[in-house]
Amino acid sequence: MSQDPLCFGVDTHKLAHFKNNFLKSSAGVEAIQSGALSGEERLFLALMDTGLLNANMLPAQKQIIKAGEQFDEAYFITSGEVLATRGDIRLRLGAGAVLGLAEGMVGLPSRFSLQALTALQVKIIPFHKVDNIVHQLPGELKSILVTIIKRNLTVK
Repeated sequence: MSQDPLCFGVDTHKLAHFKNNFLKSSAGVEAIQSGALSGEERLFLALMDTGLLNANMLPAQKQIIKAGEQFDEAYFITSGEVLATRGDIRLRLGAGAVLGLAEGMVGLPSRFSLQALTALQVKIIPFHKVDNIVHQLPGELKSILVTIIKRNLTVK
């Protein structure tokens, strides 16, 4: 595989034996209370279990987005790896990574070019669904959310 560091990814082999609705089961509650699952792992399992997002496959080497372009939708990686590049920076992102959600929420272009290193399984996060949720938030909370996202995205 690539020599580039894996910047983010959950251990899908560890999580593979967990069944649908695991987080709502007594075994899931016990795993959470015992600290057996990290926050990223719990989020991964919850997003894998949701019927609100459509699954899709992307082939290896597919250019997902180029730096400076706007995201049309966000991607939650369920398996496979993506290479994120910007200048001399090269990072690999694996299962559990979310691509483009923050940028899309505030209308900022991608800071990185993203290319599938392997075949990817993703869940698509349409911005219209995110907008429906965000518009229900109180104005003050929306402003705080936008400010936090923009601050985090402008960090070099």
